[in-house]
Amino acid sequence: MYRNFENLNEDKKQRILEASIQEFAEKAYEEASTNVIVKNAEISKGILFHYFGNKKRLFLYIVEYCLQLLVTEYRKYPLQKSGDIFDRILELGLIKLKITHANPTISRLVLQAFLNTPETIRPEIQDKYSKLSNEFVPPIFKDIDPSKFRNGVDPKKALEMVMLFLEALQVKYTKEYMGREQELLGDMDKIMEEYKETIEILKYGMYPA
Repeated sequence: MYRNFENLNEDKKQRILEASIQEFAEKAYEEASTNVIVKNAEISKGILFHYFGNKKRLFLYIVEYCLQLLVTEYRKYPLQKSGDIFDRILELGLIKLKITHANPTISRLVLQAFLNTPETIRPEIQDKYSKLSNEFVPPIFKDIDPSKFRNGVDPKKALEMVMLFLEALQVKYTKEYMGREQELLGDMDKIMEEYKETIEILKYGMYPA
């Protein structure tokens, strides 16, 4: 579907990607303007739609592109060898915050995609995210020690609950620091303390006393 765009020379491709990411990060989907994108990318609107067909397809392409970039960033951080799921959560939480700080525009775009996308497009966004999560998340937790859970706790359900918690905190801090990402690292100690407090509550319900 996007073969013509993928075959572009790298300079032109990057101009289009950067202009699109900037516009969709700053504005919700419906407010984002393809006129602004083509102006900043120094191309015509006809050329843009030749590559993507319409604004929706452009948006979906850009969201997937940004998700893949974030996954690439995650893979740069080797995980500690711990079988404790809560140690792993703290580790991932810190990595997420570092990546958000290092990639504020891309992180803001992904957040916009999940919070401010019309209902008609949201299922396609969720589908892209789910496919990527199904590929990326299981290896992260493959070495978790299930014997640490108390009797009667299903490790699979516990992991699902933990992942929901992790995503909720990510959304909370991304929204809180949107537009002032430079302050994120300065508040890292406070943020990690909240992570730890919440994890202790989760641990109380899942691990033996």
